[in-house]
Amino acid sequence: MARFLYCLCFACLCCALSTIGTASAVDATLSKSDHPKTVTVTAPTIITVFVQEALDSKGHPLPVSSGLLKFFQFFDRNAGLHLQAVTVPWNRAKQMTLDGKGIIWGFSKSPERLMHYRFSETVMKSRIWAIGYGEPQLALRSIKDLKNKTISVERGVSHGMEFELAKNKIFKIDEDAAQASARFRKLIAKRSDVLLWGLVQFDRQDLFLDYLHKTYLPGLRDPELLGKNFYASPTPLFYDSIHFASAKGQLENEMKKIDAAIRQGFKSGELTKLVNVLN
Repeated sequence: MARFLYCLCFACLCCALSTIGTASAVDATLSKSDHPKTVTVTAPTIITVFVQEALDSKGHPLPVSSGLLKFFQFFDRNAGLHLQAVTVPWNRAKQMTLDGKGIIWGFSKSPERLMHYRFSETVMKSRIWAIGYGEPQLALRSIKDLKNKTISVERGVSHGMEFELAKNKIFKIDEDAAQASARFRKLIAKRSDVLLWGLVQFDRQDLFLDYLHKTYLPGLRDPELLGKNFYASPTPLFYDSIHFASAKGQLENEMKKIDAAIRQGFKSGELTKLVNVLN
């Protein structure tokens, strides 16, 4: 009986060793040819992007538009960067960018800014329209028509190099917070003569005014603006290039990736479609 048990145990051990050897051979074969290859997916680098805060008629922050979010997602796919939008007041956005805490979107050039910021490739050209209210209507055909006028602009916003050279020389500026409805109310009350507003989409006065009265002003939900009719300059008074920007010497590799993606996006046409719906 003891001899039988010994033989049985020996047979089981041999069988186990044979199975292990076969499995090892199979694993070795699989490791050479049949095992699926491991694909390493690199998560996009997260970059904070400061976006100008916009407020509704009650002073509540408005959410980032879906068009802008889709525009930012373009850089996830084409630059390996996840642009995380943070809305803050404009002057704070500029300072936080200078402190190296992120980059800023919607930035235009001025002589002073060029000394401190590194600008991306141009993303879009904004048309700066002059808006007036009441009678008699101002001509608003050229910068000369703004002479000695009080011009309403958003606080901390530049409308390009030509605007920068003319402000406080040809006209006086009245800077307001990002609450757009308050700027229009001041225009109605004659506390400012002209309001400057930049948009990308429209190159004709009639299309611009149609959008202003039928879409933009109703969207502000300000009862004081309902039914009010504004007029605009026949053509844009200024043209402004819009960019990303970082502090000089900060986030340079990320800015290079953004530049490359912008160039490629316009070449393929993908970025053109995304930019056309921004406002």
